[in-house]
Amino acid sequence: MNVDTWSSPAVVAAFLSAVAAIAAAIATWRAPISAAQIAERLRRQGDSELEARRFKLNVFATIMQGRAELASEDTVRALNSIDVAFNKSEGVRESWAELYQSLNTSPWQAHVVDERMRRLLREMAQDLGISDTLRIDDFGRTYFPTALAQDREMRSLERAATLKRLMGQAAPEQNAATDAASLWPPKPNETDAGQE
Repeated sequence: MNVDTWSSPAVVAAFLSAVAAIAAAIATWRAPISAAQIAERLRRQGDSELEARRFKLNVFATIMQGRAELASEDTVRALNSIDVAFNKSEGVRESWAELYQSLNTSPWQAHVVDERMRRLLREMAQDLGISDTLRIDDFGRTYFPTALAQDREMRSLERAATLKRLMGQAAPEQNAATDAASLWPPKPNETDAGQE
């Protein structure tokens, strides 16, 4: 073959056709593999987003259910999970920071805590996309029967009495330790001091 043969349009067309056929064969071979990889990546991403939403809903529902009794273990766990569950929601995390500050302020002001709890719940509902059906007063409406309030008060009184009893038992031991420490080294007697 000479140079003129390679420059002929028929040879160039045949060469390009062969290259296109090879590329098509490679694409045909790679397409199912690429499609499977893309599908798996999308499935994992969807599962991850679904799990994150489920976690957010669980935290939100637990706080909603426990808003009448913030000191319950489940509510405390849910409150402490906010930063992780709503890590991409600045409004929720800011509202949680404000509530946290009011919970750790002495003296505890119930009206401030209540207002900040409502704001937190509203922000969480907005992040979850369910706020359009809930009003701010919906977050403040709680049902807490007298019997549950009395049970909580009895547990609180029992805990206080137990702590008082335990502290009372620790005090004599502390007094005995203090008395024993004051005996050593022994103080010199006046008679001992006179003999020296």
